[in-house]
Amino acid sequence: MKSLRGKLKNLKKSSFGEEIYDSILERDYMIELEQDPSIKSWTKKHNIKIPYKFLLFSRNYLPDFLVEYQDGSKEIHEGKGLPFLFWDSTKTKRKVAEDWCKEKGWKYKIITKGKQVFYKSNFIESLDIEDSNDFIE
Repeated sequence: MKSLRGKLKNLKKSSFGEEIYDSILERDYMIELEQDPSIKSWTKKHNIKIPYKFLLFSRNYLPDFLVEYQDGSKEIHEGKGLPFLFWDSTKTKRKVAEDWCKEKGWKYKIITKGKQVFYKSNFIESLDIEDSNDFIE
């Protein structure tokens, strides 16, 4: 899984109009969120911090996405490359996030890709979304 930071601009479902991504997985998922008609809004700039303990240390889990659907329901989505799903730290974060979401009446989802999905430059451009990185996969 390639890790690359960048920024997408001209986003319609983010109230900020632009969002920073920390990986290709996140970038691709942001484009999917923009296209999903059931989604009202989404953002990475949500200020959600979920406290948890790992190896006796107190930490805060900062999930990737807050997603709101047209029906008003909300979910937290976390993008993880397949190898990271098996890490103890990921399992711990998932458990505390599921419990935290359940208390709020929300859902928690992990987003990963078993096979690589490619978004060609012309596909991104056809949605009028600007990517701060100029590369072709």
